[in-house]
Amino acid sequence: MKIFVLTWLLVAGNVWSATGADIKRFDLNGEGTLTIAVPQAIRVQFAPAEGGQPAHLILSDTNTVSEMRMVLAKSVLKLSDDQMKGQLLTAGQRLMSAVVEKEIKVQELKGSAFTYFYFELTDNRPDPLQGGRYILQGLGRSPGYTCEFVMLMHRKNGDAKDQILNSLRSLDIRTKN
Repeated sequence: MKIFVLTWLLVAGNVWSATGADIKRFDLNGEGTLTIAVPQAIRVQFAPAEGGQPAHLILSDTNTVSEMRMVLAKSVLKLSDDQMKGQLLTAGQRLMSAVVEKEIKVQELKGSAFTYFYFELTDNRPDPLQGGRYILQGLGRSPGYTCEFVMLMHRKNGDAKDQILNSLRSLDIRTKN
């Protein structure tokens, strides 16, 4: 009986998590479609590339605890993992005088189409004037595209951050042939 109840709870949880995400699709100026799965508590805004500016994607929670801004651009170059990590380490080193941490720890996040690397830092001011106290900055790549993103957070850890990062895992771009 216990196994039956446990199995039922697992199935119900999977159904809930599958229905808890909305699939958002955005046109990439007729060149393809960007698709991302987001929980209902996450808002999505998209601005396609225009006037020489790359596409922008903004993910934020409804309580404005976390907000991620991403710039997405077509790329003929494929950055290696080491190149992406090196660029992030350089970016992070520029921030070291204004943060609590003493070293940059680059983390990897694998998605369905993109591979991401990012680091997290804490602003050393007790009450920053603009944005959140915590920052997450990263780079991502997929065949034909690269992205750069920054997330500002009022809390270092929490559901909003986790939901936004999990949404990134689902990010996909289908190009038209």
